[in-house]
Amino acid sequence: MDKLKKILFLPGWYPNRTHLSVGSFVRSHAEAVNELVSVDVFHVCGDEELKMIYSFEKTKVNDVNTYILYYRKSKSKHVISQFVKAFLYVFGQFYGYYKYRRIAPKPDFFHVHVLTRAAILPYVLKLFSSNIKYFITEHWSRYLPQDNSYQGFLRKRFTKSVVSKSRGITAVSENLKFHMSRHGLEHQNFTVISNVTESRFFESSKAVRTVENHFVHVSNFAANCKNVIGIIDAFEIIKNKGYVFSLTMVGDGTDHEAAFKYVKEKDLKEVNFTGFLYGKDVVGEIEKATALVLFSNYENQPVVITESLSLGVPVIATKVGGIPEMINETNGILVESNDVDALANALKQIIKKEKVFDSEKIRTAAAQKFKGEVIARQFVDFYRAGGVEI
Repeated sequence: MDKLKKILFLPGWYPNRTHLSVGSFVRSHAEAVNELVSVDVFHVCGDEELKMIYSFEKTKVNDVNTYILYYRKSKSKHVISQFVKAFLYVFGQFYGYYKYRRIAPKPDFFHVHVLTRAAILPYVLKLFSSNIKYFITEHWSRYLPQDNSYQGFLRKRFTKSVVSKSRGITAVSENLKFHMSRHGLEHQNFTVISNVTESRFFESSKAVRTVENHFVHVSNFAANCKNVIGIIDAFEIIKNKGYVFSLTMVGDGTDHEAAFKYVKEKDLKEVNFTGFLYGKDVVGEIEKATALVLFSNYENQPVVITESLSLGVPVIATKVGGIPEMINETNGILVESNDVDALANALKQIIKKEKVFDSEKIRTAAAQKFKGEVIARQFVDFYRAGGVEI
């Protein structure tokens, strides 16, 4: 493959010093593609603790050169402060790219991850040069009816223009592609390419389960999306029916404390919380579970599901977003969203061994779909379909 070609990833979300896990799925894409084609990453993000206006940093993470321009982000929600924040972000894209070009060669093309503002740089550059090429990958669930945050005439019009001038666009699920098309975001080179599972999930050897009927939930605990309270209610039901189990809840977020208090109120001593975990610590929690449990109201393509399947751990999840594209009778159980009784019944099926899954078959199937080299080759084909010679 052509490692002489240079792609500059422009993510709207990316792990940084203010948030270590945000956009980790974009970093996984970058690392996967970097095995075949040279990838740099340039990201602009706010930092409320920054004293100066801008700070430009270069690091190398897992062999990917990463350039982050931090701008001073106001904590105020006042309209003027929000305007200043938007200006600093947009100007920061061009200032940061100038800083990048002083120390790195010009990229052959750009790859935007998460619309729309991350596409401003290549979109404007293309207005002055027809040689500018950029591709887009969308991860955001805002187009889904349950989220419905893709609003505003100007935003929609600009986004359509950004998409039309690109060399192609990918979505991480067929469901997301459908809803983007429903909003008029279409392209002749529009395909679905999944999220990547980090190699550590495939390299891990499946541990002996230390506790029978042990379940795990991993999320950001956002109440409007993850419905953690519904999970707790379902486990209360099976506890009241006399079933023995344990549940570990991994993650943090604004609604984490509410979930913790709710468990205390229910006196569910079988449930424990770990707080935010990363890397091998997440692997350790998932691989010892009988099943992963998600009860989301809406989703796109949850990376934690690809991670669980890659470890051979079956998944109980809701029939929302791209999840039905990932879960079937061989690797998990699907239930309707907000149906607590259905979730409790699925848990009971696992506990009573009415549903038994082949861990090795789950791992093998996941490797064929989510391994880095598989996804990287799909992206190379996508770039070629957009007229890039690689």
